[in-house]
Parts: sequence; structure tokens; C-alpha cells
Amino acid sequence: AVEDRARLAPRMIATVGVVLYSTTALLPLFLQTLMGYPAVLSGEAVSPRGIGAIISMVFVGRLIPKVDNRYLIFFGFSVLTYSIYLFTGLNLDITISSIAYPMIVSGFALGFVFVPLTTMSVATLPQREIGNATGVYNLMRNTGGSFGIAIMTTLLMRGQQVHQAVLTEHANQYNPAFQAAVEQIRQGIAVGLDPVTGTSQAYGLIYQLIVRQAAVLAYNDIFWLLTMLCCLCIPAVILFKKVKNARPVAGAH
Repeated sequence: AVEDRARLAPRMIATVGVVLYSTTALLPLFLQTLMGYPAVLSGEAVSPRGIGAIISMVFVGRLIPKVDNRYLIFFGFSVLTYSIYLFTGLNLDITISSIAYPMIVSGFALGFVFVPLTTMSVATLPQREIGNATGVYNLMRNTGGSFGIAIMTTLLMRGQQVHQAVLTEHANQYNPAFQAAVEQIRQGIAVGLDPVTGTSQAYGLIYQLIVRQAAVLAYNDIFWLLTMLCCLCIPAVILFKKVKNARPVAGAH
């Protein structure tokens, strides 16, 4: 049982690190580059995660001695999966509440993951080793976060290129919808311009729309990937053995 926890818990907390830090890095980037939000406003949109974490911490400390920690972790990952799933529908018409609400939910979920998972990981260790164990535990979380940010940003850039290539295949003179869009835009901006210049500017505006839409689709792909990653952790909880007389551990978050 100790060996199972020693191997599984670091992997799960590393996964949490991937999800936690990736969303923290990607969402402000989405808001600033695609939605035009200033840095302060984009920070305010993602900051409510702390509110959810504070709320959950109030309950988790009391539940740990009374409820099997596996149930708490199962609940935490289930809610976390739901919160990340909410980001898979990002588009250019969202409001701040579309970001703030899932962030509150994810913060609430993380409280049910961090503390019980740490408690189960170090519950069987001697008191003198708990400090070192929690240090390694937090190291795995930060390492997962570092790798997560690097991998997700790389996939984001590649995803944008792939989606842009697919979308531009439809932007040609043989596509009636594309030609209608060009003509509509040209007529709207062609006041005082010759037809050639108006058409050129219409093509430029459509290209900008394609680039932005490709970026949105790439973000959606990333959040789908993170959702699937959270899903994998839900059934993995059954591999843990029940810890008797569990109690909250200092440094669990």
C-alpha cells in the first residue's frame, strides 16, 4: 500500500500541476491577445480561483478525519474535470464571467485534491520524514507545472498553424461563401477606395479573422486535452489503499 501511494501520488499531483499552471498561463494569454483585455483585467478574470480554494479548505480539513480520503479525491478530480471542460467552449464572444465561474469551480475542486492527496501520501511516514516528503511532493507539482506550460504552449502554437492551414483551404475564389464575404466587406470599406485596394483590404481582414479563429480552435484543443488528463485521474483513485486515522498534514498545499 505504501509503495502504491509512493508511485501514484507524485504522478497525480504532477498532473494537477500541469492543469493548474497551464490554465493560469493560457487564459490570460487568450484574454489579452484575442479579446484585447488589459493585463490587470485578465488577471482579475483568473484570480477567483483563490476564492474557490478558500471555500473548499474550510470543509476539507473537517472532512478528512471523517470521510475516506479516496472519496474526497474522487470528488475533487470530478469537479476539476468539469471546470476544465467549461473552457473547451471558449470563443470570441465570452465575458469575464465565462472565465471567472470555471476558475472558482476549479479552485474549489483543488482543495479536495491537494490536502487529501498529500495526507494519503505521507500518512504512513514517520514524523521526522514528513517535512522532506512534502517538499518532494511540492517539487513534483511544480515540475509538472513547468513541463505542462512548456508542452501546452508548444501544442498551442502548432495547433494554430494546423487550424489556420485547414481554414485557409476554404478561402479561395472557388468558394461562393468566401467570395460573398469578400464582396460584403469590400463594399463596407470601399468608400473612397478603388476596387483593387478595397478587395485587397477585404482579403486582409478575412485573413485576420482566420488567424483569430485558428487560435480559438487551438485553445479549445488544449482544454480538451487537459480535460482528458483530469479524467484519467478519476479512476486512478481506486488504486489507493484506505488510510486509517487520516489527519490533515501541514504543507499540504
